[in-house]
Amino acid sequence: MSTRKFQKASIEELIQWYAEGAVAAGRALNAGDSRSANRAADKIAGAYRELRSRGATSQLLPLLQSQDETIRSHVAAHALEFAPELGEPVLLWIAKRPGLNGLAAEYALKAWREGTLKFP
Repeated sequence: MSTRKFQKASIEELIQWYAEGAVAAGRALNAGDSRSANRAADKIAGAYRELRSRGATSQLLPLLQSQDETIRSHVAAHALEFAPELGEPVLLWIAKRPGLNGLAAEYALKAWREGTLKFP
């Protein structure tokens, strides 16, 4: 997706694209499809950057209640930038789970605590 498309999107569209990207990234990673995972990660990052530029990152917080663990994991990691008190507990819970989400949550927490976590 182009930067211009993100800029023209509504907040609701950006949140929807973010969630769709998270689901697609999870599926692609589980399938070992790095190309699709990278495209999905670009969609997530583009939506997040645009939400941040509008001061609307907090609009992602309801997704911390999503049924989809991959969506919760992505939002919780991003929330470390603007609402760590909400993102950290979710990541701590996910980090105890088996699989890629657990591993990603563990590394996100580690990098955040070391001050090396970078946000798109």
